[in-house]
Amino acid sequence: MLKHRVITAVLLLPLVGFILFGLGLSGFAATLLLVGYVMAWEWARLSSVEAPVYRSFYALFVALSSMAIWYFAPAIEFWPAPFWFLQWHWDTTLVAYWLTLMVWLLAILLILGSPKTNRFWSSSPWLRLALGLIIINGFWISATALRSVSIAEDMFRGAYFVLLMLLIIWGADVGGYVFGKWLGRHKLAPSVSPGKTWEGFFGGVVVSLTVASIGAYLLDLPIANYGLFIGLMSLLVVVSVFGDLFVSLLKRQVNLKDTSNLLPGHGGVLDRLDSTLAVAPFFLLIARTLEWIK
Repeated sequence: MLKHRVITAVLLLPLVGFILFGLGLSGFAATLLLVGYVMAWEWARLSSVEAPVYRSFYALFVALSSMAIWYFAPAIEFWPAPFWFLQWHWDTTLVAYWLTLMVWLLAILLILGSPKTNRFWSSSPWLRLALGLIIINGFWISATALRSVSIAEDMFRGAYFVLLMLLIIWGADVGGYVFGKWLGRHKLAPSVSPGKTWEGFFGGVVVSLTVASIGAYLLDLPIANYGLFIGLMSLLVVVSVFGDLFVSLLKRQVNLKDTSNLLPGHGGVLDRLDSTLAVAPFFLLIARTLEWIK
């Protein structure tokens, strides 16, 4: 299993690099639509939708809704203009973005209340489908907005922002795995994901902080307040863990080990991007808070 996991990761890295640096903004956004389609198909499975044809209809609906947001949004080349996501007015992009943040905050609260709150997730497949629609659309908006950062001055600046976000998430994942295996004694959330430990969590924080610091230095990103920087980067690791726990909770509800077998050793696309779904909208907000996006 570990061998397959490593081989798949090595093969995927060039693909990720090409999507980030080999495609323009429109190509990147279109590719994410395809990724969103696959994740939506897997999400339908987590929502107890058994028939492949109905899963496909749901996935198509999610992809078309993202395209509708794209169509009705302001010119995508100007994302994110200063404070664009801190302004509240009737705009499909802003509504979908803020709704995504609220859904993740709700998910975090309900995970903290697990197993008492598990009935909420299992109460209705329609509820889980609605949450998937919001979360996947929010991921598409956030990742596309990051990719478009300063695109008028430097077409690759946004790609480095997306890469930094991914490296922070991967740092939390790798650090959590290594330190969890090495020092793990105390369970983090035994009712949701028995394999996670507090030792692994803090190890992930250390690795992610190291990655974020190096990335900020290489990208010449300002760190005016190191206390705020450490706090916000640590918050991203927390959100990353909750994204993983949320998908694990949904898998437990339908007795699944993986969302699919598309990626050998990793399971499905949703298994690989569960943390990224959660982190992307928060990273965008934090990057603006730290004035990395102007």
